[in-house]
Amino acid sequence: MKLDPYLIFNGTAEKAILFYCNALGMTHSELKRYQNSPMPHEEHQKNWIIHCELMINNETVAMVADAATSVSGTQIQLSLNYTDLNKMEKDFANLAEEGKITSPLEKQFWNATFGQLIDQFGVHWMMNFDHENL
Repeated sequence: MKLDPYLIFNGTAEKAILFYCNALGMTHSELKRYQNSPMPHEEHQKNWIIHCELMINNETVAMVADAATSVSGTQIQLSLNYTDLNKMEKDFANLAEEGKITSPLEKQFWNATFGQLIDQFGVHWMMNFDHENL
């Protein structure tokens, strides 16, 4: 399992990515946009970033996206990326105890099983298992 911070913005992710890359000497992966995905979005959100990785020496140090639900205090989410689907399912259930599932574990268009929750302490978690790992 690998833990990555996920920085969430409300329409300013691309600007933040470019700023961090310039200010900290980082590079970034492809800017994946809402308009190129089946994710529901408003017309003004079509160029928003659905996913991008910030890297130092070709290693991911954080992920970045835009989300309309981002509010002050929720800009950072923790993203756990698994190599074992059963472990992810168990961990998801454990973290969801006394918390709130915001997106149940489901197979997604990027060939992964993915889900989100807010734990009992208010921490936002994302969990992902790439089926390409099989």
